[in-house]
Amino acid sequence: MSIVLSETKWHPRRERKMSEIRNQAIMDVIKNCISKKNNDIPFYVADFSDILFKCRYWKSKLQRVEPFYAVKCNSDPMLLNLLVSLGIRFDCASKGEIDAALGAGAEPSDIIYAHPFKSNTFLRYAASVNVDLMTFDCEQELIKIKRIFPQARLVIRISIPNVPAAFPLSNKFGCTMKDAQKLLVLAQNLDLNVIGVSFHVGSLCEQPFAYARAIGMAKEVFDMADDIGYHFTLLDLGGGFPGSTGSLDIFDKMCYYINEALDEHFPEGCGVRVIAEPGCYVACSSYTLCCKVLGKKLTSDEDTADGDIYKKKCFYYLNDGAYGSFGYGFEKYGYRIKPLLSKSQQASRPVLRSKLWGATCCSSDYIVEDCLLPEMEVGEYIVFDNMGAYTRSLTTGFNGFPMPLTHYVFPPQSAYKNDKLPPFEDYCKDLGSNRLKAFVKIQDYICHDDSNDDLFRKG
Repeated sequence: MSIVLSETKWHPRRERKMSEIRNQAIMDVIKNCISKKNNDIPFYVADFSDILFKCRYWKSKLQRVEPFYAVKCNSDPMLLNLLVSLGIRFDCASKGEIDAALGAGAEPSDIIYAHPFKSNTFLRYAASVNVDLMTFDCEQELIKIKRIFPQARLVIRISIPNVPAAFPLSNKFGCTMKDAQKLLVLAQNLDLNVIGVSFHVGSLCEQPFAYARAIGMAKEVFDMADDIGYHFTLLDLGGGFPGSTGSLDIFDKMCYYINEALDEHFPEGCGVRVIAEPGCYVACSSYTLCCKVLGKKLTSDEDTADGDIYKKKCFYYLNDGAYGSFGYGFEKYGYRIKPLLSKSQQASRPVLRSKLWGATCCSSDYIVEDCLLPEMEVGEYIVFDNMGAYTRSLTTGFNGFPMPLTHYVFPPQSAYKNDKLPPFEDYCKDLGSNRLKAFVKIQDYICHDDSNDDLFRKG
């Protein structure tokens, strides 16, 4: 008998309590993959039940804000297929990302081309596939759009200065409030269709109140547009939302300030559609990376005659690194190191100061400069969680090392073995979607992945 979603009495706190069970399920999958695939290629385990949780939690906290997933964060085709099934739309920044979203089953109307600077070729391509919603922040871009794609629906991107964030963006994109008025006048003179305002407070924003200030600034631009003769209908809140395990508290604060500011400046029923561009929030905590120790070397400082073990340092050489999953800035997304050892192994081994090196020959290819780990042996594994954001998408293949494989858990059966799990269709309906075609691709892949037999829900 089919179980309707309302009978499951889903609640965010209940889902959060299942994190330990979910983590154990992921570890079960990792150990199974190691036993079946005993080779030297690193691999991810993608827990798609975590994606479901994030999407539902977003809807519970930001009911008026439509998420447009930032494809640049993690363009895994299976992830994009899942998001299409759930009715999530997409923020794309290039022809390749537009192709990826369309290939996953998205409609052109599901995409915002949210790069303020677009090449002539990419702009022509967007016009050819009818992706007509896009951002701009300067005069030259308006003139380019007028020449190539004058039918586009445009969103002016404003800069939000002085916001503490892991990756500030106001120094690269966005116009000042003073320039916004000049640009809107120019756009009107060019007979271009500007429909709204966008901003980005910076990736991994550290100041939840920044969203309220940015929404207030956007309202000023809406008022400017009214005076000029435009009637804006779209507000894009950009990204900046955290997604690592344990980050929901700061996300809750962001939601509080966003909802308060929307109620003040863009009350429900005002006719303004509100969207946002979460990337890390959706993907970060759902991907776990498993790396193998390919080599080790024990070093010591010259002044360790006293035998202090913590003055010794062990170098470990892993099968992934800075040119793979551990690219620029990965440490800011909340990774955690977990040696794949039993409790008895951890208790019996000395704890050493350690440095984790990447796989390539480059001397700059290291993962962690200094950490404490139980002594590991060659052939053992180290697990890193919170590895779904800006990891797969930044791999280079340098030195001929392969990109990690990905195994998909949807959802891990062991996490729900004492629970009645509703059909996937009910999750889609709960999120306002009935688009199951893309999910069929995921199920088909899972059901025919011999390495993952009996680890996945198949029906």
